[in-house]
Amino acid sequence: MFKVKEIEKSFKNKEVLKGVTFEVSEGDRVALLGNNGAGKSTLLKIIAGQIEANSGKIDTYLDFKTEISMMPQGDILIDDLTVFEIVSLKCKMNKISDVDTQEMLLMVELQGQQKQYVGNLSGGQKRRLSLLLTILNSPKLIFLDEPTTGMDLESVDNFWRLLEKKHYTSVIVTHDFNQIDHFFTKTLIIKNGKIIANESVETIHDLGKTVEQYYRETIEMED
Repeated sequence: MFKVKEIEKSFKNKEVLKGVTFEVSEGDRVALLGNNGAGKSTLLKIIAGQIEANSGKIDTYLDFKTEISMMPQGDILIDDLTVFEIVSLKCKMNKISDVDTQEMLLMVELQGQQKQYVGNLSGGQKRRLSLLLTILNSPKLIFLDEPTTGMDLESVDNFWRLLEKKHYTSVIVTHDFNQIDHFFTKTLIIKNGKIIANESVETIHDLGKTVEQYYRETIEMED
């Protein structure tokens, strides 16, 4: 479905990604884990086409414009539009005509903010709006970069329930270890620009470990 092959990226002679390779199959829910500065966001920016890799390639039969969506770490929103207006604009841009906007806003708990200007939303509300804009066109694969940042605990729980209900094939950068064991099917651990572990959650559990335990042990072994 989606393959990343030997991606390398340097900035001013500093290697950020050092031959990153992995693949995503339909139905996978992949947790991309790693310390700050490990290269996770750089990798997603390359996948999104925001920056260019020094080498390597991405193979997929999916259409990047219509079948793949990405929610970046920083919200890319238009502050001078209302919530309803920005959702409507996104629908027009993607030629989506069969969306019940009210239902979609209810899904991400923004039904009470539809007339609110985006710039006046809280950080958590902006993250929920960004999620909504990411999934409006029902993509076949989504990439989310720390999607629950700024959300309160109830919103975080609702976020994970929503994703589980929708069954998206997904790659998600997250530090929310409370949900990893329940939601994800696979873990990728990146450190210093390299994938140091690629394991299924089922296998980790069969070892008698939580994903957090496995992550900490794997990171420590590389130090």
